[in-house]
Amino acid sequence: MSALPRNPSDFGYAGLRMTADEFLALGHTPEHYELIDGVVTMTPSPRPVHGELIACVVQQAGSQLGQAARIFTEIDLRLTDAKVYRPDISIYKRDRLPPRVDALTLPPDLIVEVLSAGTMAFDLTTKRDDYETFGVNEYWAIDPNTARLRCWQRNRNQLLEVPVTGNRSPSSALPGLVLDLAPIRAIANPQ
Repeated sequence: MSALPRNPSDFGYAGLRMTADEFLALGHTPEHYELIDGVVTMTPSPRPVHGELIACVVQQAGSQLGQAARIFTEIDLRLTDAKVYRPDISIYKRDRLPPRVDALTLPPDLIVEVLSAGTMAFDLTTKRDDYETFGVNEYWAIDPNTARLRCWQRNRNQLLEVPVTGNRSPSSALPGLVLDLAPIRAIANPQ
């Protein structure tokens, strides 16, 4: 990996060009990096509400899907040789993955992102488009400021946005999963 500085801890990896294989070979880093078009990009740490919303969705998905699904949080997802994203939540039907998973390289059935002010536009456009091209079946984006859920579901080769109304949003990709929005709203807008 000739692109790496002699002592990465002095500079970090942000801004370096590398392939997905080189990026994934870095292993765990204290910073939150993603590989975007072959360039390592760092995003700031999220606010606590971000983590609470992730935990709420994971708890609901885990209790409703049980052993029928595999749920991963904040794990690198290799989309192409030049793109590695780290979705907040990636959920797969259990039978789509081997018992031991060393890397996420298959399109998840559902990706959930909790939006952040600094990455909201990127998450709602570029990432959504990249997830569509990669073959993700469903994409949910939760705004932690308004508790609004936006949902895109696969229709042939496209992720099309579907309206979310009421307090419950069923997944089309994971039968049996129905997101209860009341606890999401309680976390985002505590009284």
